[in-house]
Amino acid sequence: MKMKRLVLCAAAMWCVSIASHAQYDNYDDGLGLYYDEDEPEDTVPPHKAYKNMVYVQYSPTRYHFDGATPHLHFQEFSLGYARSIEVQEKTPLFVEGGVQMKYSYSEGDPAHQDASFRLFTFRVPFNVVYKFYFSQREIALVPYAGVNLRMSAMAKQKLDGKTTDLFDDNKKNATGVEWEWAQLGWQVGLRFYLNHIYTGVSYGRDFPDDSKLPEMRECSVHVGYCF
Repeated sequence: MKMKRLVLCAAAMWCVSIASHAQYDNYDDGLGLYYDEDEPEDTVPPHKAYKNMVYVQYSPTRYHFDGATPHLHFQEFSLGYARSIEVQEKTPLFVEGGVQMKYSYSEGDPAHQDASFRLFTFRVPFNVVYKFYFSQREIALVPYAGVNLRMSAMAKQKLDGKTTDLFDDNKKNATGVEWEWAQLGWQVGLRFYLNHIYTGVSYGRDFPDDSKLPEMRECSVHVGYCF
């Protein structure tokens, strides 16, 4: 009888030991799960890691002239690259610098003797950008503003089969003014990011300066990819 009791006691102690061990294991698992749940997830938005951007842009643009000279309507197509730099860690404030190549054309109008115009310009934009993140940070709404330097590599007018360089200082073109090859301007815009892809709208114009003509006023839509 004693032996039977000893065996039963030993078996009971063994069961308690196994149960305690299992509870400890479960506690560890639960503790690990607790820490996994309480540890903050990676809060770095994916857009912060995307430092490079390429984009295409379409811009219906007006070129304004001083005095009574009518403005010209241009259709413009651009290809651009920008580099984004975070200003401060944990703050979605960025600065962007880049370069943009633009081809512009206008078929003119009767006010400009129906002359056609072709431009090829480079633009160096600099923007300050703030990103508002939504939906697990894969979506962002991004306002921006900045300045740019616009430099014209080519500006030609074609009238009655004759091509004229708009940078010639004799002003013998349908606009009656000498065009400047470099001008400063500003732009504001709003983008919508969905992971790597973004689209946006913007408005920009040259800083007013009667000595530098024409003055460009541009509305734009663009689509880009960041990586």
